[in-house]
Amino acid sequence: MIRGKTRHQLFLPDEMSKRLTAMAKSQKRARSDLLLEMVEAYLNRRAANDADSLERKLSRIARAVEDGNREAFFISHSLQRFLRFYLIHSAMQPRPGEDAIAAGEKAYRQFIDAITRMLAQGVANDNSAPGAEDGQ
Repeated sequence: MIRGKTRHQLFLPDEMSKRLTAMAKSQKRARSDLLLEMVEAYLNRRAANDADSLERKLSRIARAVEDGNREAFFISHSLQRFLRFYLIHSAMQPRPGEDAIAAGEKAYRQFIDAITRMLAQGVANDNSAPGAEDGQ
């Protein structure tokens, strides 16, 4: 037994065996050396394909994360601009009466209820008009 090597028995179809023998004779090499080279080339190609596949998957995930980050930035920037506008604009308005406060509280509860329903249903993005699901 040769150290550092393990014997494997391989059965080839007759035609393939003839081709292997002819190739070994033409290259003046042993058939086992050719088989070793072929198996190594196959395994290396498979490993490269697996690495490429993993790289493609990671690239796709990175693009999705980048898209999500960009969307979150635009949402937070838009919210910041809206809040700034609202706070500046509302500072000039007179204090609301009890009726306006009650109407605002009702609208806020409806908003929170709609968000709760969306989260419970697992809805990722609802672009319908506000109140559309309530028939408002």
